[in-house]
Amino acid sequence: MPHSSEHPADRHDLIRVQGARVNNLKDVSVELPKRRLTVFTGVSGSGKSSLVFGTIAAESQRLINETYSAFLQGFMPTLARPDVDLLDGLTTAILVDQERMGANARSTVGTATDANAMLRVLFSRIGQPHIGSPKAFAFNVPSVSGVGAMTVQKGEGKTERRSFSIAGGMCPRCEGMGSVKDIDLSQLYDDRKSLREGAFTIPGYNADGWNVRIFIESGFLDPDKPIRDYGEQELDDFLRKAPIKVKVGKLNLTYEGLLPRIQKSMLGKEKDAMQPHIRAFVDRAVAYATCSDCGGSRLSEAARSCRIDGVSIADACAMQIDQLAQWVEGLEEPTVAPLLGGLGRMLRSFVDIGLGYLSLERPTGTLSGGEAQRTRMIRHLGSSLTDVTYVFDEPTIGLHPHDIQRMNALLLRLRDKGNTVLVVEHKPEVIAIADHVVDLGPGAGTAGGRSSTRARWRGCGAAAR
Repeated sequence: MPHSSEHPADRHDLIRVQGARVNNLKDVSVELPKRRLTVFTGVSGSGKSSLVFGTIAAESQRLINETYSAFLQGFMPTLARPDVDLLDGLTTAILVDQERMGANARSTVGTATDANAMLRVLFSRIGQPHIGSPKAFAFNVPSVSGVGAMTVQKGEGKTERRSFSIAGGMCPRCEGMGSVKDIDLSQLYDDRKSLREGAFTIPGYNADGWNVRIFIESGFLDPDKPIRDYGEQELDDFLRKAPIKVKVGKLNLTYEGLLPRIQKSMLGKEKDAMQPHIRAFVDRAVAYATCSDCGGSRLSEAARSCRIDGVSIADACAMQIDQLAQWVEGLEEPTVAPLLGGLGRMLRSFVDIGLGYLSLERPTGTLSGGEAQRTRMIRHLGSSLTDVTYVFDEPTIGLHPHDIQRMNALLLRLRDKGNTVLVVEHKPEVIAIADHVVDLGPGAGTAGGRSSTRARWRGCGAAAR
């Protein structure tokens, strides 16, 4: 019996789109080669994003969401099927767009790319003095200890006393934030008034709202007494009480002191990510100062005491990434050679993509859209995932021409790992390296939405021919 040299699985080498009508697309049909770099071109409003993001990526995400249980799907956004006749050959799509990264105050360039995780392992292995596992260098992990009694169900059973401790790297004073906050209570409420009289001066704390009602009906406070007349216990319940369930009307709600409530709801984000009226309130009510214990490094004294060639992990995270890459490449320690190689390649990728001026301690909320997109790209370059579809939205925007060549090299590295790379782009330098080019147009809006595949393009690979 004759045997075909082609394996059946190798026939699925195309992403097929037929009859796409999302937004201004007019029955667009294209075939995109997998494991190749495809660039989508056209004037603004021609339908590039509608095809790439609104059709291909959206359907991939919808199909992935459907694999989760009904319980989990209840917490996810409901995605409708794109208006398209046929979508075939889709793989998992990962969007690398220009949206700013999450403004969690604990998120830094290092934590977002796993560079911090690799540094923590490095210092736990060869740093001196040895202080513990990688957790001992994590500013998001507090040190914990405890002691207690336990009953061992063995024979007649006996009670034993056990203790435990976990060495974390969090600075205890600033709780890993790098700065401490001094809140001006006079900006939170007018102590001459009672709660019922509208003492609160915080945005969103209206007299008839739930934020105020939970204080009035908690049972811990006298809502008709001016706050300045509160006793010591009543004032402590008002400002600092730990979370506890209370009955408000027919609902069971969680009551907690005003200061921790404000801390969680308003001060847990970077100021740049706050709404304007919230930012204005924070500016007048909160004074930020660098933590005097850790010097803004977020790390405990023990974590800062461990060094490699005189450099602590706090020093390493504060360096510019191009300088840190040189330091890592200069370390010679055979026992951690694979780790040093992986960390060096990741840091060098930052430099290659034009982000060598950043530091690992830089908060992600302060990155621009272009910086955030390239930072996500670094994370994916170090990923073990292959045969997935990466979708980029104008990755070269804001780049110097010299850095565009570096970006091109990284796009090709993603492709060469066996991934499908889809790029919405205008720059000729990026179009020139494409294996396949799809042009949308010819105009914008109602004059766009039609496709033409450029069979031959200078620099295109065999897949486009």
